[in-house]
Amino acid sequence: MVETVLRRLSIAVAVLGGAVVLSVIAMSLVSLLGRKLWSAPIPGDIEILEMAIAVAVASFMPLCELRDNHIRVDLIAGLLPAGVNRALLSLSHLLLALVAALLIWRTGLLTLDSHEYGSTSTMLAVPLWIPQMLMLPGLALLCACALYQAARSLTGKPLQVPS
Repeated sequence: MVETVLRRLSIAVAVLGGAVVLSVIAMSLVSLLGRKLWSAPIPGDIEILEMAIAVAVASFMPLCELRDNHIRVDLIAGLLPAGVNRALLSLSHLLLALVAALLIWRTGLLTLDSHEYGSTSTMLAVPLWIPQMLMLPGLALLCACALYQAARSLTGKPLQVPS
């Protein structure tokens, strides 16, 4: 049950992140053509790109964690018993959950500060708390997925999410 919910949420959030990336690619293309053909790029295109990609990256991480597609260097894994490898894998997922929780906390505080002080982007005056807030669901889901994977790793049955 938990596995299915996490998988569906992770896929949905990743699809939204993909839509964001496709949108900024289209915007960048239009801006580039406008710059080269008519000397009229989209104002603030780089600001929009930076904010959108930050949100997209946060939205891709939960699915990456569920599929266990993180970069891992197994220098000594072949030399250790399976139980030790499972414990190390579980520890790595727990550490990721801890880092995700730290990012949620600090990004949440940053969002509150940006909202309170009215921080805006330089060129377009977009309130910075909006993209910061949009990163929080992906980070929260990453934390939940990492905790789930840590528990699954200890049992020796890591979650296998179909491609």
